[in-house]
Amino acid sequence: MHSSENIWLYSTIILAIVIISKIISKKTSSVDVLWLIIFGSIASNIGLLPEYHQIIEHIGEWGIVFIMFALGFDENLQHFIEGVKRGLGIAIIGAFFPFIAGYGTATFFGYNQNSAMLWGLTMTATAVSLTMMSLKSENMHRSTAATGIMTAAVIDDILSLVGVAIIVPLALASSSGDISGLQFVDIVIILGKVVLFFIIVILIGLVAFPEKVPKKLSNHPTYLQIMDFEISKIYNFFGIRKLLVVYQGEFTPLIMVFIAMSVGTIAYVFGFHPAIGAYMAGLFLKEDYFLFYNTKVVVKDNNYNKSKLVIDHLAFTIFGPIFFVNLGSKIIFDLDMLYKIIPGVIILFSLVFTFQILSATLAAKYTGKYEWHESIMIGFGMLGRAELAFIVLNISFVQEKIINFEQFNILVLTVFLLNISVPLTIKLWKPYYEGVKTLKLFGVKFSK
Repeated sequence: MHSSENIWLYSTIILAIVIISKIISKKTSSVDVLWLIIFGSIASNIGLLPEYHQIIEHIGEWGIVFIMFALGFDENLQHFIEGVKRGLGIAIIGAFFPFIAGYGTATFFGYNQNSAMLWGLTMTATAVSLTMMSLKSENMHRSTAATGIMTAAVIDDILSLVGVAIIVPLALASSSGDISGLQFVDIVIILGKVVLFFIIVILIGLVAFPEKVPKKLSNHPTYLQIMDFEISKIYNFFGIRKLLVVYQGEFTPLIMVFIAMSVGTIAYVFGFHPAIGAYMAGLFLKEDYFLFYNTKVVVKDNNYNKSKLVIDHLAFTIFGPIFFVNLGSKIIFDLDMLYKIIPGVIILFSLVFTFQILSATLAAKYTGKYEWHESIMIGFGMLGRAELAFIVLNISFVQEKIINFEQFNILVLTVFLLNISVPLTIKLWKPYYEGVKTLKLFGVKFSK
């Protein structure tokens, strides 16, 4: 059967895997991403799916762009900004030590600097959705620790996005296989592109997605206020707000996908992954943009919820899962490979598990000023590795072949073990967090 004809069979198998994974994840209160990868690997190993199929690869790329856009769209920008000060230390320290664990492990096993940097980067991004779902299953999603985890994880993910934007181009630009082989001017150019990209995206966010357009200027406006006022008026007439609700919101999900793809394209032009731009686009969208204005009356409508439902289905139910099934299909196992990767998995998992909990816990306690029982829960909550880790893996192995097959399997299995640890550790610490059980060591009370 020709490859183009196989796509229908492969599509049916992939969607069957998605349905089965969703059902199992609901019944077991686990994360569907894990099952998607597992079943994708099984299907590939028994010959039901190919290790590589160009059309499926492109569909999967759409999926990860939709996922990152949906995650950004779901995040409250104002809430994020308010929590930055308390969560910044947790995010930076809680990302630095897992990075060192990944980098050090890769170096220990003799891999080059490019690989080691990508190992470290894979270990930095926290799984916000995974942790919040685990907390919700324990009815703790509105706790103080949950707020700390959410804020720190979002900052962590943005720092990791910047890391992807810097480290991946550095690795690709290294012709000698060693970052130290790069010319200084190459590094300056890459860093300049990073800065320029984020400046452009922030300007788009401030102008095309204005918080509100002032009705009039103050009595003595500054030059910047006048410029902002005039530009905001233009975009209020031609910009995103009116475009989102054109024809009573009939095309709102289509416009949202267009926005995600447009900002993703800007990221791609600058040499970065489109998912970075899509996340930023989602972050700027506000619920107020989905209201209808009829002269002086704001018409309350369900446009926001309906549009969010469509985007969430595209991201988490249809296209997004295809990315993870496709990623799982790259994991081809044999006994020889398993023997080779087990030492790497054990060492990497042990180091990241220990470094992540200790660093995030101590940072939460001493920089975020949380109580010990809250700090420890935050440490456990920062263990998961989700979408961004798989983006790094996809770029590093599938697209650019910076890391080899053995490294890919070590990283995927380590991520799998870390994600399994999240619900288990949260469940274990819950009675101590709530004061049902008591933990006291060296005269210090760690439980509530």
